[in-house]
Amino acid sequence: MVVTDQEFIGFAEVPEFHVEIARQVDPALRARCVVVGGDPDKRGKVVAASSELRVRGVEDGMGMAEALSRAPEDAAWVLTDMAWAREASGLLRAAVREEVEAVEVDGLAGFFMHAPREVDAAVAWAHRLRARVSERTGLPLRVGVAPARFAARLSAAENARDGIRVVPPVDFEGWLCAQPLERFPGVGPKTAARLAELGATDVPGLRGLGRERLEVLLGSHGLALWQLALGEDPRPLRVRRHPDSLSREEALDGGPTNLLSLEQAIGRLAESLERALRRDGLRAGRIALRLTGPDERTLTRSGPLAPATSSAVALANAARRLVERVELEDHEFRRAGLVLRGLEALGVEDRQLELF
Repeated sequence: MVVTDQEFIGFAEVPEFHVEIARQVDPALRARCVVVGGDPDKRGKVVAASSELRVRGVEDGMGMAEALSRAPEDAAWVLTDMAWAREASGLLRAAVREEVEAVEVDGLAGFFMHAPREVDAAVAWAHRLRARVSERTGLPLRVGVAPARFAARLSAAENARDGIRVVPPVDFEGWLCAQPLERFPGVGPKTAARLAELGATDVPGLRGLGRERLEVLLGSHGLALWQLALGEDPRPLRVRRHPDSLSREEALDGGPTNLLSLEQAIGRLAESLERALRRDGLRAGRIALRLTGPDERTLTRSGPLAPATSSAVALANAARRLVERVELEDHEFRRAGLVLRGLEALGVEDRQLELF
């Protein structure tokens, strides 16, 4: 099979994002193995681990205590800092959108995009993207470009922490047939074992089972695997010029909610949201206040922002008006959050005014 008419899709990501930002915060960690996650004494899990630890069998989702038992004595354990991770993710998104305006965001540090079809142009595009991210954030970026969505992600993962891999149409068939089935989306150990029982241990073997048999044996999952084996990925790119919503959340002190501490938290949340809006050149038309209790029940109050704004002062004032609609007496809330919706891009005039 030779691909001739499919668009090129790019996937870019910061590998081991949490490890990279931990090393930015503390440069001394650059010379050490690093594992990021929860407290091992509280059954914390691994969120990310440096490549040296992955060789030792440390994986995402593994118990932190087990991960540390596999790590060398000089390895560093870093507690996950989601507040800083979201801030760094926002800076990363802004940097990527300077080169590619419309992207599909994948988690905190991944992006699907339309990419140039011509190989040299795709390589040059990837170099520009990587350079922009490095300039703006100091983070590494690895990029994969291929004729299918899943293939773009797999080709990116074949790189070093800041490498570029382009799979041109003429090479796509050979590249695809050489992929272990375990690399395909949705093929875990159990599915791989089941396919092996059926005689499919590689892509040609999977094709040999045929569409109908795979669909009978594995249902819709079998049909999806059949499409992947042919190099087809039916999932369209859902690229957007900006997010639909932005949110921030902060833990509150225990006990009945204190109005002063809640208002202070609202101020900090509003400032964080202002930075996120200004990074992406946006303003918000609606705001919601979320208060979460110890039983995880959430109370929500929302209202319009008129006019739409990106100002922390305006956001905080609107949120405080929402607080007035909540009976705080005798209530205990563990977390407070602000959610912004109705996001729209600032006009040229708005952007120019903000510069001065």
